[in-house]
Amino acid sequence: MPLLTSAPEIPPEEREQILQTIEMFEVITQANPQDCQSLEILKDAYQRVGKSAEFLATARTLGDTYAELGQYSAALLEYEGILKNAPASPEVVAALREVEAKLQKGGQLKAPDNHEGAIDLDFRAAVSENSTLIATPSTVRHGGPAPAVARKRAGRGEINLRDDGNDALAKILIQHRIATEDVVGPALERVHKKNAELGEGAMAMSLIDEIARRGSYETEYLLSGVLDRGKFAFAPLDYYDIDRSIVRMLPENLTLGRLMLPFDMMSRTVMIAMANPFDALGKEAAQQFLDYNVQWHLASPSAIFRVLRETYRIEK
Repeated sequence: MPLLTSAPEIPPEEREQILQTIEMFEVITQANPQDCQSLEILKDAYQRVGKSAEFLATARTLGDTYAELGQYSAALLEYEGILKNAPASPEVVAALREVEAKLQKGGQLKAPDNHEGAIDLDFRAAVSENSTLIATPSTVRHGGPAPAVARKRAGRGEINLRDDGNDALAKILIQHRIATEDVVGPALERVHKKNAELGEGAMAMSLIDEIARRGSYETEYLLSGVLDRGKFAFAPLDYYDIDRSIVRMLPENLTLGRLMLPFDMMSRTVMIAMANPFDALGKEAAQQFLDYNVQWHLASPSAIFRVLRETYRIEK
């Protein structure tokens, strides 16, 4: 972690965007106190606008969280960074000694290979029988533009529309008794059919949205069920002012066709909201287009619909 110095001068518009990012991620981390990826974003944002006290407090929270999760090397980096940037705190020194001792004993849980990497879900594990969702570290970095083959694969005609993660989402909802099979089955069939017939510039249907409509479920209830079992970060898009140019960082076949919404950037990280976090092929295609780290979030389908309509000027 670099030494904390006075914040560099940044343009007023960029500063305003960072302050909006801070406001949003304060909400996210309050709702998900152990969401390390969001804490990392929040810490970086505080540092960029010179909020030293908040930066150090978030670093402490992040260090404690890593320690609780058994990621002792990552916790060590946070505690060392705090001690470099602020007068020695007995509590931080004690926490540092504790994780050092655990590392010396060969702790069973290892920290992520890249401390700045985002946390992603093991989507393939989710679709196997009797499986549970597992949080695994992954950093998405690309050294340059995606090759032509990758870009072509990302086109709607090259990705199997039935392999859009909706089957996996349906299985999770049924297996964990979040929604009943007699509602999920017909909803899944209709979503597959409608999405296969999408015209140019049309938005895909959301399985969560269709299940809520058919089964009289509250959308918040369905989203909470997915969040609880996937430990996924939630993006409250309704409270966020989104720059249309960020949305357009991905092509329409991914934003409109697969309900994937880039909604913010912080340093080398792009935050993308999804209506279905199990769309592994869509994620792979998006990563091919972006020369950034990618952080994935679950968002309300209705909020994604609204932003996409405003961005592409689509009639409701």
